[in-house]
Amino acid sequence: MSLSDKSVLLVDIGNSAIKWCLGDGDIHAEPIESFNLGKLPIVDEVLVSCVGDCELLSAVKNTHFVKTQSAYKTLRCGYQNPSELGVDRWLAMIAVVEQYSNQSVLVIDAGSALTFDLILASGEHQGGLIMPGLSVLRSSFDQFSTNSQQIRSHNLANNTKDAWEFGTGYMLISAINAQIERHLDDFGDLIVVLTGGDSKIIALRLNYQVKLHQNLVLEGLSNYAQTYRV
Repeated sequence: MSLSDKSVLLVDIGNSAIKWCLGDGDIHAEPIESFNLGKLPIVDEVLVSCVGDCELLSAVKNTHFVKTQSAYKTLRCGYQNPSELGVDRWLAMIAVVEQYSNQSVLVIDAGSALTFDLILASGEHQGGLIMPGLSVLRSSFDQFSTNSQQIRSHNLANNTKDAWEFGTGYMLISAINAQIERHLDDFGDLIVVLTGGDSKIIALRLNYQVKLHQNLVLEGLSNYAQTYRV
């Protein structure tokens, strides 16, 4: 039986937030610490991407946790062991291959971790990179730690607080620009897709145009749900 015959809830559990939607309906989001199951609608099936605390849904019936596969349609995982690739990255790639078929795409997810995945026009995933995200960078030294999500373009600071904020912001943006530039040298028609919780603020600071998809994992889940069998 196809999930299309049932009411299906799509859920994306990250490290700091949880998002959910009914099919292509409105997307809801909550910080992990304030989430409770009463906020979810009652449905026939729940399809989940989880890279955080999967126990959040332990009391929910008919819950199916998606796993990374070696292949999905034309997409081929570039990891030697596909199970090591985060399912959020896999679903994001499913979404971009569906939306930007026959084009080379660099997928950048800017959340708790900053990840990069390159997919060729043929659907062959070339592998990726994992770096600390903005919040992790800014909490990496206790004496400088800050919850600021601002990225400002000042060159130098005259106090420690701003020096840390400017420096970590510059580090993050420089790393992203460098990866985009590197792959543009190899693929002139490369499409860059940016997603994740920090994607909006980062997009404004980049030297290159990007396609902004704030809910790419849920988009991938929606695509996956069309072929999933229960």
